[in-house]
Amino acid sequence: MDFLLYNVVLNSILVGIILMTQFITYPLFQFIGSDFKTYHRAYTKRMGYVVAPLMVLELLLVIKITTNHYSNAIIILIGVLTLIIWLSTFFLQVPVHNNISKEKPKNQILFLIKSNYIRTFCWLLKLILSIQILDIN
Repeated sequence: MDFLLYNVVLNSILVGIILMTQFITYPLFQFIGSDFKTYHRAYTKRMGYVVAPLMVLELLLVIKITTNHYSNAIIILIGVLTLIIWLSTFFLQVPVHNNISKEKPKNQILFLIKSNYIRTFCWLLKLILSIQILDIN
C-alpha cells in the first residue's frame, strides 16, 4: 500500500475543506442574523460528520508513515504539523464553537477566523511537504 499517496489525497481533501472554511464559511458567520444559533448548531454537526472521520484517518496515516520513516526529517515535520492541527482544533476552535453556539459575540467569531489560520497554514504546509516526499519508497 502506498500510504504516502493516500496521505496526499486525504490531505488535499482537508486543504480544500479548510480553505473553504477559512475564507468563506467563518467570515460569513458575521452576517448571519437572528437564526445564528440554529444555523451554527446544524453547521457544526454536519461539518463534524465530514471532517472528524477524515481527521482521524489522517492521524492514523501519519502515525503509520512516521513509524515507517521515523528517520526522515520531513516526515517528522509532517507529524508535528498534524499534532499542531489537532491541538489547535481541540484547544482553540472547538471551545470557540461551543461558546458561539450559545451566543454570537463578534469578538469570538473574529478569534475563530484568526486562530483558524494556524490550521490553514499547517494543512497547506503539510500538503506541500507530503507531495515532495511521494517518491521516498
